[in-house]
Amino acid sequence: MRELIDSANHIVLIAHEHPDADSLGCACAFYSHLLRSQKKTTLFCATENLDHNLSFLPWFDKVTHKFPSSADLAISFDCGSFTRLGVDYTGILIDFDHHISNESYGTHNCINSDALSTSQVLYEWFVTESIKINGKMANALYAGLMDDTGCFRDPLCNPSTFRMAHSLLGLGANHQECVNALFNSHSLASFRLKGEMSRRMKLLHDGRVALFEVDQALLDSTGGRLLDCKAVVEGALSLKTVEVALLVAQLKHGGVKVSLRSNGAINVAEILEKFEGGGHRTRAGARMNGWTTREAIEKLMDNITEVLV
Repeated sequence: MRELIDSANHIVLIAHEHPDADSLGCACAFYSHLLRSQKKTTLFCATENLDHNLSFLPWFDKVTHKFPSSADLAISFDCGSFTRLGVDYTGILIDFDHHISNESYGTHNCINSDALSTSQVLYEWFVTESIKINGKMANALYAGLMDDTGCFRDPLCNPSTFRMAHSLLGLGANHQECVNALFNSHSLASFRLKGEMSRRMKLLHDGRVALFEVDQALLDSTGGRLLDCKAVVEGALSLKTVEVALLVAQLKHGGVKVSLRSNGAINVAEILEKFEGGGHRTRAGARMNGWTTREAIEKLMDNITEVLV
């Protein structure tokens, strides 16, 4: 892969649609790396309006939603499937990812499903290739690691997770900046949405499952975004009895968005793979086109019940 990167004339770095800190952080870290080679590079994301909470990432203002026609190499980060790229690119593609459900769609794939974040996969590649990680790269990678581990609360965090964090802090990552941007910065609308979602939450199977159903009316009345819902779902896992948290959210143009979280008791990625979704053992998602929220909840709960019993 190093040879492909060195020989390319115009490289496009792709963060997936509606990116999180892991995807965009990796793209920004690689952008910093390529700047040293003075190679023509484009930061691309198909989503036009990015989450402003990610604006602390280096080179955030360089992201464009227009894919350049002159690109002769693309590198994607944290995209488990080709559709998440948001562009129909047919050239040479390097895929960095950690999703167990990754489709290996790249011309070259660098995938480690044991890693808790794509930032870990990229960090290990940098180390293996003896690529120096500067302060901007360290901060972007640390943000990705922190975001995908829920500020290191993921039950699958292990010694390698903290060794990487320790290394990145020593290289210039700013822990407080990442914490404030990713976990301590909320809008009034998201605060209102959290209250309404908490009030409407249903506990099933003797409190082992927390169910959240979100429709457009709720989002409109609070001013919250679909992105704000995920933090509420993950927060439900802090309840003593809850092992699984399920969000089924109505999409404005039809279908539903599903987010499934687990404390590690069950593999939620295996459940959502049945619905063309994917992710990891403790965090997974899917988009179910053509489904109503009621239909999706009934079918998903059937699958969750089978695993829990």
